[in-house]
Amino acid sequence: MKAGKILGIFKKGAKAAAKSKGKKGAAPSSWPSGIRIGVFGHANSGKTVYFTVLNEESKVSKDLQLSITDTATASDILSHYRAIWGVGTESGTGTVVDLRGEKTFPDPTVDGQVFQFNAILDRKKKFSVVTYDYDGKAVSLNSTGELKNKVTDFMLGCDGILFFFDPKILSAEMQTHSHVASFVSLLEQLAPLSKKLPIPMALVITKSDILPGFTGEERTVLIGPEDEHLLSEDFELFLEKILAGNKIASDSSWAGTVRNLLVKTREFLKVVIGRTLNFQIFFVSATGQEPEKIGSDVGRSLYAPPPKIKPIGIREPFYWLLHSIAGNKRISKLRSVAKYVAVLSIVWMILYSLPFLYHHNFLLNRAMNLEDNILKDYSGNIYNTTQKERRDIINTYRNYENAWVTRNLFPMFRNPVTRIRAKYEDFDLGKALGRLDEVLGTFSVIVKDKNLWPRLNPSDTTLIETEEHKKLVEQLNNFHRGDETTTLFKRSDRALVYWDLFTKSILSPGDTAVWSTIRQQIEQDQNLYAADISGNEKALGDALLAQKIEKVQKVEDKQDQQEARIKFDEVIENVNSNNDPDFRLDRAVRDLRTIRRKLDAADDAEAIASIDKYIDEVKEWEKRQTYKCKIVSVPDQGHLHIEVVEKGKDPSWAEFSQIFPGDEFTLRWKAGDEIHIAYDTPDIMETWGKEASDKRILGGKFAIFQMDGDIVFSNVNKTINISFTPSMVDRLPVLE
Repeated sequence: MKAGKILGIFKKGAKAAAKSKGKKGAAPSSWPSGIRIGVFGHANSGKTVYFTVLNEESKVSKDLQLSITDTATASDILSHYRAIWGVGTESGTGTVVDLRGEKTFPDPTVDGQVFQFNAILDRKKKFSVVTYDYDGKAVSLNSTGELKNKVTDFMLGCDGILFFFDPKILSAEMQTHSHVASFVSLLEQLAPLSKKLPIPMALVITKSDILPGFTGEERTVLIGPEDEHLLSEDFELFLEKILAGNKIASDSSWAGTVRNLLVKTREFLKVVIGRTLNFQIFFVSATGQEPEKIGSDVGRSLYAPPPKIKPIGIREPFYWLLHSIAGNKRISKLRSVAKYVAVLSIVWMILYSLPFLYHHNFLLNRAMNLEDNILKDYSGNIYNTTQKERRDIINTYRNYENAWVTRNLFPMFRNPVTRIRAKYEDFDLGKALGRLDEVLGTFSVIVKDKNLWPRLNPSDTTLIETEEHKKLVEQLNNFHRGDETTTLFKRSDRALVYWDLFTKSILSPGDTAVWSTIRQQIEQDQNLYAADISGNEKALGDALLAQKIEKVQKVEDKQDQQEARIKFDEVIENVNSNNDPDFRLDRAVRDLRTIRRKLDAADDAEAIASIDKYIDEVKEWEKRQTYKCKIVSVPDQGHLHIEVVEKGKDPSWAEFSQIFPGDEFTLRWKAGDEIHIAYDTPDIMETWGKEASDKRILGGKFAIFQMDGDIVFSNVNKTINISFTPSMVDRLPVLE
């Protein structure tokens, strides 16, 4: 049976056990008050020795000081201390002296023992601490009974937990998975996997003196302050980034140890990483060196403490956990205060906002909506509204002004509304006709100057209108609304007909029939509506009649030239915004050569020079040039071999050099060359690229662009990253 399936069975067993306990409804145990710190570890994981050595180490520490506060704790700790340090006593007449005896580790804890301390952090923060020592067999997945229930009850009420892991079991795959599964089971009871972990916790690797590469205090804390952000990532990225750090990667022996531990405990770490930033991994040793094996017992080996005990990193986990718990409690208080403030703020906002909501969302909004809905049909032009519509707007605004809420709470709104109402009461059609005359005057100016006419687009025989042209038509349409019997509507209607005929004449410059229609329409209007035509409208008609028919057609080469100019403007944007080397260095050149043939050397000298410069820069890519590269990342402490060869040739791998992450190097390449990259891991024999862990061949006319960025080696499922200075995209020629 595979280890993964076994671990799954362990998880299901843990969940079933938890549900079973829940059904019994066992009463929770009574624990002393204070900050509750859990040490969750299996048999022989070093819990008892840790508490004993921690108490001794904290007597002279500046950052963490512990003092025992109850007789039972003092008795147990003293008994364990005498055993570990080999200290006994002898009393004579009036004299008590210490004796040196045989050093032994304390016997395995049989039942549970509550330990109570006073803790002082950084000589100023004082805490009452409660922790629990117990027989580690109680936390195994197949354990049952009262002690297991007490341990679980204590852990689920903890303010922080230290998970103790004995690295001596790493070679026993099944036992390692079983211990990790019990860790996961406790986490699932603490918080559902979809939620954040509510308390700080740490994984403590005890007996670290046996681990290859462990050198002491400097390797007690695994996750430095600069790497804390990695706890928010997924496990795979966390593992990769931690192993790539300078403190780990610089020592291959230590890197292998860390990787093995993280991989073996990955099921636990996967549940933690990404769910909290209050997590740390510690490597500690209660003795400072490997104890002496003196025998064996049922299910375990027997050890004696070394001659000289030098604890390593014992205080750090306890100090970190207390410091994190204190921070959590401060945050919890702030959250409680924030909740009360939020509730009071919401109540105040509602009470204070009710008058504003009634005024803005109902009273004022009702009056404004009526006006907006009426003007919507006339594009905002009040001169096209009917008398009834204007009367409705006036009455609505008058009702708003006289409302109690407006008069007593929002009097500042009455003056603006009065001015709006007065505008409708003082309505004057003559003002609108004056504004229309101004628009007709602008129309006349455009007709008289051919440089102001809309341009003919030769590519699709449509008009290219400026913003001024569009504004003119929009203004005429705004007047062309409402009552069709008014002078305003009729005069704007005639102007729109003139504009339509005028634009048709530009679209068909050689068609004399259009100008004949314009002349007939103007003469008819001036005869029928002479009394209704203003001076500006008559001036517009005269300007249209004064235009002569365009008789000379543009020659074909001029049309081609105009098309080429427009096409060139489009190509500039298309080329410079496209980072595809096949387009920039191949297809774009063909398009530019076609455009260049249609341009005139005298009129389009600047465009021709720009095209020639671009083509010359593209030709340089046909020559072999030197490129500066940097290896950004190579996973698993691997290295690379890189060789450039002509298309179809095999690499010789004659250069006996290795390229590592952070290395900078140069290569010579021209369009069409192939690039061979060999990826080697540290565990294979070095063949300088001939027999590699995996290989990639970058081909195609512009293969070097594939090298700038991530490169995937699919056979080993690894990704490397290479950068260029400058980047390959930045080297592409630019069309100016």
